[in-house]
Amino acid sequence: MRTRILLPLVCVLGLGACSPSRNDTAANACSAEIGKRMNGRSFTLDLKDIAEHAKTEAADTVLLKSTVVMDKGLPSEDKQSFECRVRFDAS
Repeated sequence: MRTRILLPLVCVLGLGACSPSRNDTAANACSAEIGKRMNGRSFTLDLKDIAEHAKTEAADTVLLKSTVVMDKGLPSEDKQSFECRVRFDAS
């Protein structure tokens, strides 16, 4: 009987651990928006670093700050800092 209860509980907890965190979701949303604004220019972001340094501003808002590297390794390489606010909608 104990095994019947324990196995589903372990499976549910295991699946929950694999889902992206709120900060990971916010970092991906910022990356997607930056990509839209690059007009085809190549860019590099460290999503893991961005997510690790995210700050909660309100119950539904996360502030992300980092640097985007454009045209990495080319003579036109440029770095620019950015701030991105992501608001989560409960619905």
